[in-house]
Amino acid sequence: MARRFASRNGGFTLLEILIAIAILALVVSSLYGAYSGTLDTTEMVESIRDVDQVARVALMQMADDFKSLYYQKAQGENEESPYSFGGVMEVEGEGGAIVAFATTSRLDFDMTFPSQRINRVSYVLEKQPDNEKLYRLVRRELPFADLPGERQEVVVEIADGVESLSLAYFDEDGQQFSQWDSKAEGLLPRLVKIRLQMAEDQSRVFTTSVAIREQEGEDKG
Repeated sequence: MARRFASRNGGFTLLEILIAIAILALVVSSLYGAYSGTLDTTEMVESIRDVDQVARVALMQMADDFKSLYYQKAQGENEESPYSFGGVMEVEGEGGAIVAFATTSRLDFDMTFPSQRINRVSYVLEKQPDNEKLYRLVRRELPFADLPGERQEVVVEIADGVESLSLAYFDEDGQQFSQWDSKAEGLLPRLVKIRLQMAEDQSRVFTTSVAIREQEGEDKG
C-alpha cells in the first residue's frame, strides 16, 4: 500500500496535464484578445487623428488663401487676367480645377522677395494612382502672376484620401451659387463654404466658411 501511494503522488496524471494546458490556453487566448482589441483601437484612433490633421491643414490652407485674396477688375476682354476669380461647386473627371484666383498668400519661406507679391493659385483634384475612387487635393501656385514672363509653377499636395471637395459661393445678399465667374459677375463672392469629405472606414466630412475681403488694386487695361 505504501509503495502504491508513493507512485501516485510522484507526478501529474495525463488528465491533470490536459486540464492545465486547457486553462493556460484560455488565459492566453483571453490576453491575446484583449491585446489585439487594444491594438485595433489604437490603430483606429491614430487613423482618425491622421485624417483629422490632414483635413484641418487642407482647410486652413484654403482659408488662408481666400483671406489673402487679391482682386483687380480687368478691362476689356482680358481672358488671361491673373486677377480673375473662377470657381465651381464640384469637379467631374481628373485634373479639374475647382477654384482659381489671385492671392498674396504663399507657401515658400523665401523672404528675399516682397511679401505682398501676387500669386495665381488654383486647387485641383487628381485621381490617386493607387486608388481610382479617391483623389489628391493639389495646390498649384504661379508666383508673381502679375509680372510678364514665364515662371515655374509650385505644385504641392495638400491632402490625399479625398472622396469629394465641394464649394458654395454666396453674394452680399446671402444668395447661394454653385459656380462663380468674376468676369461675368463683375465682383467677388462675399462668402465661400468649403466641404471636404475624407475617406476612412466611415467617411468623415469637414466644413468651414471663409468671408472674402479682397485686397483691391487699381484697374488695368
